[in-house]
Amino acid sequence: MKKNNLFLAILLSFYVLIGTSCGGTSTSQSSETDSLTNQNVEIEDDIKKIAFEIVADSGTIELVKGEEGSPSASFKEEILVVTEVPSQTNLDTIQAILQRKQNYTGDAKQALAEKKKNYLKGYLEFNSEDIGMATGWEKNTTLEVIYNDNYFTTIAFYLDEYGGGAHGNFVRTYLILDLKNGKQISLSDVFDEKGLASLKDKLQDKALKFAKEQGASSLEDYGFFDPQIELTKNFTVTEKGLEFVYQQGEVAPHAMYPPSFLFEWNEIKDIMKADASVRSLIK
Repeated sequence: MKKNNLFLAILLSFYVLIGTSCGGTSTSQSSETDSLTNQNVEIEDDIKKIAFEIVADSGTIELVKGEEGSPSASFKEEILVVTEVPSQTNLDTIQAILQRKQNYTGDAKQALAEKKKNYLKGYLEFNSEDIGMATGWEKNTTLEVIYNDNYFTTIAFYLDEYGGGAHGNFVRTYLILDLKNGKQISLSDVFDEKGLASLKDKLQDKALKFAKEQGASSLEDYGFFDPQIELTKNFTVTEKGLEFVYQQGEVAPHAMYPPSFLFEWNEIKDIMKADASVRSLIK
């Protein structure tokens, strides 16, 4: 009887061990499956920038066709067309922003052909009544993608134009795309009124420091129009920070190279809006 009881006890212990082992294996497999599922959820889209192509067109026309030395007009323009965006971004929304900036609708190639036609036609019509006083015209519009990563894209647009007079006109403007939110970034997206006031003080200090490094005692002494420099809405966003770029003749004589001032993120992070999307670029 004791032997039978001992045998039953050993047999019962054996089944308990098997059950516990099987249960542990099942729990481990379940845990591993959950872990793999979580890893898949946490994987992010690796594409954090736009893909694009640049469409260009150009042409020239003589005021008096076939006459040697005749004044002429030349036209060149580039248009940036976005072909792909990150998965969480709407391509149509981004392209619509670009079309407004580049002043066209519909197909880019057709729009450029129409712009060229109107520009060259306008040159002939403007000078048709007094050919002897005519000068050459030139319009050269180019662009450059200067930053394109981490869900932000900054595009520079350059206009180099001459239509008579003492000098031509060179303009640099920028378009900053927030790809996650599908919008164009402006100063008000980065700073509130208090932040803008602080930024203006920092800009004044930076401009004055620059002037003194050139041997001047003040901004006016260096050649600026006024002793105080005003904020410009013309700025870039890059991995380094924000750069404010002034136009030729805006704050200093036309003959002077237009100034620009870079603020690295650590210089301005304390005065930026807490919810500014560009904060994601701060390392």
